[in-house]
Amino acid sequence: MYEALLVIATIAVILISLWLYFPFAEKKGLLAGVNHRSSHSKPVVTGAGFIFFISYIFYIISSVLFSTWEIPWALFIGISMLAIVSYIDDLKDLWFLIRLVVQLVAVALMLYQIYLDFSVDILAMNASVLILLVIVGVIFSIGFVNLYNFMDGLNGMMSGITISALCVFALIDFFVVDFVDDSLILYTAIPTLVFTFFNFRKQAKCFAGDVGSVVLGFVMVYMLISLLMETSNVVYAFIFVSVYLEAGMTVIQRLLAGQNIFKPHRIHMFQLLCNEYKHSHLVVSSLYALNQLVFGAIIVTLNFYKVGDLTQNIVIISLFVVETVAYFIYKRKLMGGHLLESLKDKNNN
Repeated sequence: MYEALLVIATIAVILISLWLYFPFAEKKGLLAGVNHRSSHSKPVVTGAGFIFFISYIFYIISSVLFSTWEIPWALFIGISMLAIVSYIDDLKDLWFLIRLVVQLVAVALMLYQIYLDFSVDILAMNASVLILLVIVGVIFSIGFVNLYNFMDGLNGMMSGITISALCVFALIDFFVVDFVDDSLILYTAIPTLVFTFFNFRKQAKCFAGDVGSVVLGFVMVYMLISLLMETSNVVYAFIFVSVYLEAGMTVIQRLLAGQNIFKPHRIHMFQLLCNEYKHSHLVVSSLYALNQLVFGAIIVTLNFYKVGDLTQNIVIISLFVVETVAYFIYKRKLMGGHLLESLKDKNNN
């Protein structure tokens, strides 16, 4: 009963916070303006992703009062650091090195939390292997957080892929393997659903901003690495197939074209579909979410029926390769028959 009351309190505080924040943001000019790169036609309140941080405060309270899991203080400190710095970045662009340093520290705290969660015996590990694993973990985590941030560019996109991932995580946690505190999934779902209500519209009421997408990406990668640690099954990494396809492949495309990947652009396929070809934002976002949900459902099914790891790898990697090829073929068509030439031309102009 008390847990249910805490959930109700979380929802109430989030809704009240947004009710107060919307007029404050409009008065202070905390708006995402319209420019040649944006996918919206009117200024929209940004920074509303602070509600994720509020929800995680309640998650910590829930952990202290009700959870049988260890209280994830290191994870929460990392979340707090990212939320503060990302919100400042939403207000005024910060030097990317400042953001990178904060992300490094936050990821280090997150990996330390995983070390505590799984009682990793680092003394029994080869030093070279341990160092390699840490380096790979840091690079993957920071990369994932920033790829997730790149997905926050269309009404309903970030919330859609998050809901699909949370559904898959919940199914795995309940039916396959207990890998994470159930309450963390719940207290991530609450602000995601509230944000979806205001963002999944033809004319969005608000955007999450970096304070939402960065924090959310951070929690998502924590859940993903926890799942990988618990199962040692790399197939689970493909749960975020839409993120890898869209954000990851676009980064590779821009690197091959010699572009600065830290500068804004509008060559994500969802941007081309909506800005250049005038498809509905909500339809495009829904298709990305559905793609990820179906892919995740296949992964859950394979593991629920305990299909062998080799078969899983063959099936999932084959599907991913097919999707990747299809993605580039269709994107090439959208870009007029080329993937790199027009980008190089823009660099030269």
